[in-house]
Amino acid sequence: MAEAWTALTVETVLNAMPSDLKTLYASWVEANPSTANRLGELVDEVRRTFRSAVEANPANQLDANPETVPVTGFRHAINSVIFNLGMEMGAEFSSAVDGLITRADIWLRMVQNGGIPIDSAAGEDSPTYRVPEGTRWLL
Repeated sequence: MAEAWTALTVETVLNAMPSDLKTLYASWVEANPSTANRLGELVDEVRRTFRSAVEANPANQLDANPETVPVTGFRHAINSVIFNLGMEMGAEFSSAVDGLITRADIWLRMVQNGGIPIDSAAGEDSPTYRVPEGTRWLL
């Protein structure tokens, strides 16, 4: 059974972060102790943004757990957190990263507009197709 929503946490972002950026992040926090909680703040902000996009369309179903994002947007959410953190740290990204962020923005708009339906019902494999009753298969 596929889960429709998954947790977006500081730990999941750190696990997905490229090692060179993780090293830069550790150095940044060491040099600027006041930034120690910044990654957590960015995770919260991105999580709220993604959940707000889902909630904006009444056809979507919002998961009850506030620490989750839709599985279909999970990679976009992680990329958004890493990108925003990198920008704050002064990291330079390739143009390919700009493409990742553009795709995340497009995903958010499509969720809001209903182009990507979001459902909180875990337990169904995605995508699903049910053959209508009485349908005969021709092989």
